[in-house]
Formats: sequence, structure tokens, C-alpha cells
Amino acid sequence: MKKVGILGATGAVGLEGLEALLNHPWLEVGHLYASERSAGKPFREACKLDISRIPPGIAERNVREIAYEGGIAAAFSALPSDEAKKVEPEFARQVPVMSTTSAFRYENDVPVLITEVNPGHIELLRTQQKQRGWKGFIAPEPNCTTVGLTMSLKPLLDNFGISRVIMCSYQAVSGAGHSAIELWGKQRESGIPRPVTTEPIAEPPLLFDGNVIGFISDEEPKVKKETLKILGQYKNGAIVPASFIIECFCVRVPTYAGHFEAVFVETEKSCSVDDIKGAFENFNRVCREKFSGLPSSPKKAITVLDRSPQPRYDAEIDGGMTTTVGRIEKCALGDKWVKYLVLSNNLKKGAAKGAVQVMEYLLTQGFF
Repeated sequence: MKKVGILGATGAVGLEGLEALLNHPWLEVGHLYASERSAGKPFREACKLDISRIPPGIAERNVREIAYEGGIAAAFSALPSDEAKKVEPEFARQVPVMSTTSAFRYENDVPVLITEVNPGHIELLRTQQKQRGWKGFIAPEPNCTTVGLTMSLKPLLDNFGISRVIMCSYQAVSGAGHSAIELWGKQRESGIPRPVTTEPIAEPPLLFDGNVIGFISDEEPKVKKETLKILGQYKNGAIVPASFIIECFCVRVPTYAGHFEAVFVETEKSCSVDDIKGAFENFNRVCREKFSGLPSSPKKAITVLDRSPQPRYDAEIDGGMTTTVGRIEKCALGDKWVKYLVLSNNLKKGAAKGAVQVMEYLLTQGFF
């Protein structure tokens, strides 16, 4: 069993990471790290979230201040990006770091990994180790919004090629962190969410309940850049990004978990709805052959529905690790355009459990 230290253990994603390691056949929970404010306290006291699923033996452990001190084989990082920029290299000098943050996603020697989509990019980790003189490495997951999009685009790219992508996301409040969930909860106590003003407000206060927030800071550039990097080719020790055009809107909606996306794709080759469903099924077959031995892998990488995916009903299918696709249709924009809806669990596949799955794959490939 490999011990995994959790950086930012008391936050929402850190807690999800901890839960993903419970009863794991290959990995176990190691040291729990958090801020100076939490350091020295038992985890049950330091973590303000629901820890009812955490065994007493772990809940009673003292949280440690974030500093590498040995005793772990790898680290799972759920830190804020600015803190991760300072801390993750300290750990990576000694052990592999699986990161859910954006701190290192865009550096040339750092792959952004989704197990089923770009497993070949792990070879870039060897380059990273050599260039930086580290025993470990930093292997980040993408932004949670990027995960569902790239999972659905991969089979289309491989089978039909892609010219252009247009996407609009409808993202759950949990994607904004625990403080956002708490604020939303307080707002819901005020009753039916009716309009609050009759005049335009230049900078409205943050209001989740009964509202749509049409801008998420830095989200759209992240999605565009990460999608092209993940779907790019690993050649001669570097990643050559995919060359199709992508544009998007990212908005926040009052759902708890599950990022929902409307996707429009222009393919290079004409394809029917049945062709697309066949590409998804073939992708599932390949993923079963390659990754079914990983403890966190879902039964199906992509679950195709004959209806629209819905967060309340579908976000937890296969433990939140499948990407759900529905309403696959041809599109009036042109003969080679198709459209569909995607749902991906931002707290599971898009964060903690997705990172653990990558960790499992790296372990099978001898990276630690």
C-alpha cells in the first residue's frame, strides 16, 4: 500500500480526495495537511464539512502544517492555486504530486491528464523530472469544466476530425468552493428567489439562489487552452496542441454538483447520429480494455442517454466517474455540424476521484 498525503485536506476537494482513498486496494491515506490555522487540531475539529463517512481513526488524526517531511509515497493537492505554486514543487522534489489546481497546467513540461483521453502524455513527466531535477513530478488534472468536454470530444476527434467547437457550460455552485455552497445555503433560507431590483446594477452582489451568473473569472480561457493541450499530440518530448477552433461561454447556475454543457461540433468528415453513438461505444470498449483494472475506473467512460442528462439524477452514475451524453442531434449550422449535451461530476471525475484514477494509472506504469 502506498501512503498518499493530502494537501488542503480540510477543503471540499481535499475531503473528496480523502474519501476516494478510503478502502482503496492500492493506496491509503497518509498525512493530512492544511493551513496554519488548522495545523495541530484533530481533523474532525479542523474540517468544517460533513465528515460522517470518515473513520474515527482518520478523523482523530492531527492535521499537519504544509511542509514535506517524508513518510508518504505521493501527494494529492487540493490547494488554492497561489499556494500550490509555492508548495507543490517542495513536495515534487521528493514524491509525485497529483494536483487539482491550475498552478502548473500551462507550463511546457507539465501534462494535463485525463486517464482515458491522453494517457500517452505521461511520458512528458520524465522530461519534467529531468529538467527540474526532481525525484517526483507535478501531474495536474484539468479544470473541472474541461473534463466533460474533452471526454466527449476525444471519440469525435479520433473518428471524424474536428474543425470547430462551440460550448456553453452551466456550472454547479460547488465548483466555486465550500464558501460558495455556504453562501448559497444562506440565500436559500430567504424563501422563493424573486427578482430583487427594478433598476440595473453595475456590480451586483454575488447571488446564487434562483440566479444565473454569466461570468466565471478566468474559466473560459482555461477551458479553451486546456482542451487543445489535452487533445494534442505528444511528439519529440513535447505536446503539440490540437489545431481546431474552440469558443465558449461559462456560467454558474444554482445546482449543487455536476457541470452541464451544450456542445456544438463541426467535424472534418460528415457523420450521422448513429456514427457518433458508435464512436462513443468504441471509445468505451477501448477504455475497458486499457483501464478497467484501475479501481476508480467507471463501467463506461461515456454513458449515452436518449434524453437530456440531469445533474440531480445523473451526476452520481458510476460513482460520479462517467461522462453522461444526451440529445445527440444533427445541427442546422451545416452538414458537418452536430450538437449534444454533456454532464460531468465536477467533484468526482472533474476533481478528486479523477486525480486518484490518474494516480492509479501512473502507479501501473511504474511512475512511483
